[in-house]
Amino acid sequence: MAERPAMPPRGDPRAPYFDPDNPRTLRRFFQDLEALFERSGVESDAQKKQWVLRYFSIDVADLCENLPECADETKTYDDFKRAIIALYPGADDSRKYSLADVENLVARRASAPIATAAELSSYYRDFYAMTSYLISQNRLSTSEQSRLFVRGIAQPLWGQVSQRLQLKLPDHYPEDPYKLDDVYNAAKFVLHGTVTATPPTAHATAPASNSGGTTVKIEDFASLLRMLTQAASEGTANATANMANCFANVAQGAPGGAPRYQGGFAQGDQRNTGVQGNFCHYCGNPGCQLRNCPFVEEDIRAGRCVRYQDGRVVLPNGNFVPRQIPGFDGITMRDRVYEWHRR
Repeated sequence: MAERPAMPPRGDPRAPYFDPDNPRTLRRFFQDLEALFERSGVESDAQKKQWVLRYFSIDVADLCENLPECADETKTYDDFKRAIIALYPGADDSRKYSLADVENLVARRASAPIATAAELSSYYRDFYAMTSYLISQNRLSTSEQSRLFVRGIAQPLWGQVSQRLQLKLPDHYPEDPYKLDDVYNAAKFVLHGTVTATPPTAHATAPASNSGGTTVKIEDFASLLRMLTQAASEGTANATANMANCFANVAQGAPGGAPRYQGGFAQGDQRNTGVQGNFCHYCGNPGCQLRNCPFVEEDIRAGRCVRYQDGRVVLPNGNFVPRQIPGFDGITMRDRVYEWHRR
């Protein structure tokens, strides 16, 4: 009979690994460990316990070594294993996910509106893994699953998905939730043509928010630019007064339903405003330049745009960012990128 291979040493690529910061990896640790026990013929409970401690990190091994099930010879390896799993909430098969985990996922996704197919599929995979497990444990219904999924799809995407569902399922009762598959397929249809693979450098991120001060509406900037142009060309007291009122509205951050994006005046849009200055073509911020604009890099990582080798920024499908979008009064190139994804 051929001699069985020895157990791999600690740190070997074949050795099982447990990350205490991610309790779910404990299940995989014991699965890999028990496969090695079978391969190497480790049968005694005492030896199995020692191998558990050997593969753990020092801190985890010190903790587990003090468990009564470790030193007590009347306790089996399985007793020791159950005692270790009890130390890490989330490692137990019967409590792998909770409803709170799903609600946290939904809240995070709703706060970072989905703009690409890659972001949608990432959200769906995480959501499906959690909710399908809870359904199998009779802790969640399919209707609740669908309602939760919809909560993670923020505007403006949900408005388009809802319209698609109404067209596809005209006899659906409004008060009844749509099936999860129907919602997901409708969202995929709406996002067709956007980036389908998440870049490896980062997960989907939300547009950066102002760290302080007031968020300004696009319409306010448009009005401000028109007043500046009028004042420069006419030099009248009336135009100056109008411009002062516009500045006051911008400073107060008057509420409104329009999308709010960062950015000031776009150099690329000077043809419309007549205002000259050193502004970034993409975000519109003074002193910023397109070749090193942080918002370009952020949106590239999020899959909202792509940069060519010559430095030009284009849409994910390779088309140039439109200089004008019917019915949209955005100022910066970044505004138009977001509006293109919204539509």
